[in-house]
Amino acid sequence: MTGPATNEPMANGPATNEPMANGPATNGSTVTGQGTTGRVVTGRMSGRRLRGVLVLVAGAFLITLAALTRFYVHPSGLVLPAEQDRITVLNAESGSYFDAATLRVRSGVPLQQAVARYGDTVRSTPDVAVWTEFVSLATRDGRRVDYHERRLAFDRRTARAFPCCEDYVDENPDPAPRGLLFRWPFDARPIAYQVYDPLARRAVSARFDGIETLYGVQVYRYAQRLVNEPYAQQPMRLPGSVLGLGEPGTPRNPGRSRGAAAPRASAELFPVQAYLDGTRTFWVEPTSGMVIGVRENLVRTLRTQDGRGRLVALAADLRTSAGDERWNAGEAEQFLRQATLVNWVIPLTGGLLGVVLLAAGLRLHLRADPADSPDPADSPDPAEDGRTGDDPGGDDPTGENRLGEDGAGEDGAGEDRAGEHRLGGGDAGEGDGEEGDGEEGDGGGGLSGSGSGVAGAGAGPGPRPAGG
Repeated sequence: MTGPATNEPMANGPATNEPMANGPATNGSTVTGQGTTGRVVTGRMSGRRLRGVLVLVAGAFLITLAALTRFYVHPSGLVLPAEQDRITVLNAESGSYFDAATLRVRSGVPLQQAVARYGDTVRSTPDVAVWTEFVSLATRDGRRVDYHERRLAFDRRTARAFPCCEDYVDENPDPAPRGLLFRWPFDARPIAYQVYDPLARRAVSARFDGIETLYGVQVYRYAQRLVNEPYAQQPMRLPGSVLGLGEPGTPRNPGRSRGAAAPRASAELFPVQAYLDGTRTFWVEPTSGMVIGVRENLVRTLRTQDGRGRLVALAADLRTSAGDERWNAGEAEQFLRQATLVNWVIPLTGGLLGVVLLAAGLRLHLRADPADSPDPADSPDPAEDGRTGDDPGGDDPTGENRLGEDGAGEDGAGEDRAGEHRLGGGDAGEGDGEEGDGEEGDGGGGLSGSGSGVAGAGAGPGPRPAGG
């Protein structure tokens, strides 16, 4: 016998839907990995981890940016400007001054002092600024009373004098200034500061004197007090009559009886020295170090060397105009907004957002979603399957026939648990392999697949003849 008759016999293997060279028949499903059955395992886990890493990087970047903004960008940006082009006006409603042209003291005169400052950007450097200041005191009708000029360099971070760059104060080409110039340092404290006085030509202590509010800005008040402070001016000689002196040898206020003649005024010229008395007050916005306003309540006197003769050369209570104080307060308020943004808002917002992103990134990176991994219940049990990934052969627990690479297992035939016959290697269509015989089942031998293949025609209770 040559074997049972079959419908559409096959030469080398069973019929399949889309035959594969090295694996079982499939219906268009995608299988990842050899010997893997069940549903497809996708790359969603790697995508989740990638998103987690990206979020972690973004969080770390924001925290780093916040720290750099707070501890590097903000301190690095605190430099005083080299550019300056500003005129500030101080007014005194009623003052008195000595008119050298007429040798008379004029009283009750409104006075105005203009302070013009210009920055020298050519000589300035990233660390040092050079400013030139012109101070002119005049009456309202333009008659000049006093004039001073200075060109000084200062450190752009501390506002302290930095001798260089052809400094001068009035006629002095080598003033060697010390202390603060033009303004206060950033983040000024309520302590005493040494402030350079261009009249005394030395640093004079400006003591903290309280806190006020000017045009909506909180300011520190500093007071600089001067008592019998000599200040430099051009040598001057004045007649004794102007200084309140009589004839030589005559007392200034001689006691005399009623009706006695008054002493005659002296025409002799006496050298005089200038002295400064009074208080200079500064209103400073502490964060920016900007001087919002200045008040100079000073008295300048001319005295003889023995102190017998004296003359009030200038007495005025000068104060920065309301318009200039309002403008300075607006500049300081704008600086405060920028400093708050850079010093607090950006670092805090960036830091908090960075912490949130770090937490979210760690959660994305470490949390495993069960939907992203194969369900162990869906995977076949190797013990039940009868094979491993290394051995594609073995028993068929479903009762369907399975072929190896050559149409059979390694020994050519396998045991059919469901009673159906399994074909071994060798010629397709024959009921047995090279060595063993298949056991008889319900009378039909089948091939693995989805029902297609060769239907067995086993016909008897006895064993099927081998060979043939």
